[in-house]
Amino acid sequence: MIVLGSGTAVPHPRRSSAGFWIETGGRSLMLDVAPSALLRLAQEGVDWPNVDAIWISHFHLDHCGGLPAFLFATRHAPETVGRQKPLNIIGGRGLKDLIGKFDDVNSYKLFEQPFPIRFTEVDPLQRFEILPAVFASTLKTPHTDESLAVRIENGYGQTLCYTSDTGNDVAISAFAKD
Repeated sequence: MIVLGSGTAVPHPRRSSAGFWIETGGRSLMLDVAPSALLRLAQEGVDWPNVDAIWISHFHLDHCGGLPAFLFATRHAPETVGRQKPLNIIGGRGLKDLIGKFDDVNSYKLFEQPFPIRFTEVDPLQRFEILPAVFASTLKTPHTDESLAVRIENGYGQTLCYTSDTGNDVAISAFAKD
């Protein structure tokens, strides 16, 4: 895992806002996409044009504000011209509508990519395949109406629980256990 940023929305000279890069089983996943995550992707030299999936924990701009810019970049980047595999964008209810509102501001055509994009909106306590042979489940967290923690389990016995911003909740401890 590469921490692209774990800071807040407040500018800081040594910390970037939320973004995490994960690779497992030859696939890649981003957890949250702050606006500053785009620069960090380039700095880290990761294969961002071929990311398989993006998870958005909630709709605060320091967690999802970079997603429209990322889609704008992939639409125009020479690195994505030959891409054919779909990009899966996953988050809580309302995610696709939110990105659509950004798109409507200036007719950016964010949904018109050189490759397929799929939006999957999930509910609390839902289990789904986040990457091939990598499964995730969700838990509602006390932060915003759409805030979800995600627990990711790959086929190698490795587990990661990502809560993002949250308040105290004993259910999170049980969700993240082991």
